[in-house]
Amino acid sequence: MATQATLVERGQAASSLSLPEELLLALLDEERGYFRQVPGWNLNCAMVGAALGELSLLGRIDTDLTSLTLLDATPTGRPLLDPILREVAAGSGTHDARYWIERLAPQSDSVISEALDELVRRQFLDAHDGGFYTFARRQRRGKIASGEDQVVGEYVNAQLAKVIFTDEIPGPREVILTGLVNACRVFHLMYQLDEEVEERIRFVSQMDLIGQAIAAAVSQSILAPALRRPSLTKPIPTVSLRDLVFNQELREGRLPAAFANLAAKHGPVFEIPVPFRPNIIVLAGLKTNEWAHRMGRVYLRSKEYFEGVDKAYGVSRSMHSIDGADHFRFRKSMNTAYSRKTLTRRLDEVYDLARAHMARWEVGTTMPVQTMLRPFINAQTSPLLANIDTQDEIVDALEYKVRVLNVGIIKMLPKFMLKTPSMRRRAGS
Repeated sequence: MATQATLVERGQAASSLSLPEELLLALLDEERGYFRQVPGWNLNCAMVGAALGELSLLGRIDTDLTSLTLLDATPTGRPLLDPILREVAAGSGTHDARYWIERLAPQSDSVISEALDELVRRQFLDAHDGGFYTFARRQRRGKIASGEDQVVGEYVNAQLAKVIFTDEIPGPREVILTGLVNACRVFHLMYQLDEEVEERIRFVSQMDLIGQAIAAAVSQSILAPALRRPSLTKPIPTVSLRDLVFNQELREGRLPAAFANLAAKHGPVFEIPVPFRPNIIVLAGLKTNEWAHRMGRVYLRSKEYFEGVDKAYGVSRSMHSIDGADHFRFRKSMNTAYSRKTLTRRLDEVYDLARAHMARWEVGTTMPVQTMLRPFINAQTSPLLANIDTQDEIVDALEYKVRVLNVGIIKMLPKFMLKTPSMRRRAGS
């Protein structure tokens, strides 16, 4: 059982979170490693509504069913709230909460990014490669009354459950959060609901005037957005042949540097002409990679891109070609084998394998770096990860992989190039 001090401490940690942060914790599906299935516009509206709700609780704005009023333009010092506050302060005329939610919805990505960064920084969430998140186990501080371990993220969900499954009167923050989660239409994904509980959720969402106004605005914006218009776009620039021919990084095979330079000149999205084939659309640059890391799972997927590779290797899917929850579970299942902790325990083996391989080198011999490193690395990783020595096969395996990538990913070569006698031999070796 948790002590009263433990419960108070965890409650204080949760209460120090902003509403956008609490909403993200409530929406996080730890099994999938990301948010529950909330359509993009719904999530955008809900996140902005959460930011406005937090500003109202901080006394910066006031809102009712017909208007949203600025009370105090003093910055809060919170990067995820102050841009929203500045927009409201700079506005003219009288508008309701729905107007501001729809107007500010395009800023939701920055609100989400700031909230996630803050949750990771404060160790409420663990960030995993690929933009996945789980509740941080470092924040466990004992057990809750039910006898189960609980982290701050789970505490937020437990408080929501307490609101909707009991008759206790919730506070304004809980009312707003309940209304926002209800507006996202995900309560049925979080809990088993009956008619009585659904009625309780509707009742709680209407208990507080501020929460009622914001939740209603979110719901109305989701159902019938008044301000949504097609985004303005501009043509995607095409890289000229001259830029490709005289690109030094490209000539030297330094593709990341080449794409970074092209992005600096042409922007984050550009096309590369390919003779006799459709142009290749490239997304490049630091900001683009940051966006892909955070939002790629929403807008991009790998399945079609890696289909040719999976087919060449005779598998239905691989870690590279699966997305979403399956990809996250796959990565988690392999974490232990590939972790730094596991490698640290076997450093003596690593050193012995490295020394044994280096003993074959002759003093004074000059070797190309790539040619030297491939067997050197394989001499260590193959016995450690697969418990076999694959040095006799590594050259053929790598050459086959390069051919597969050229055929299945880059598509620079026709498919029959995987069926040549040399490739058949390497594929069967």
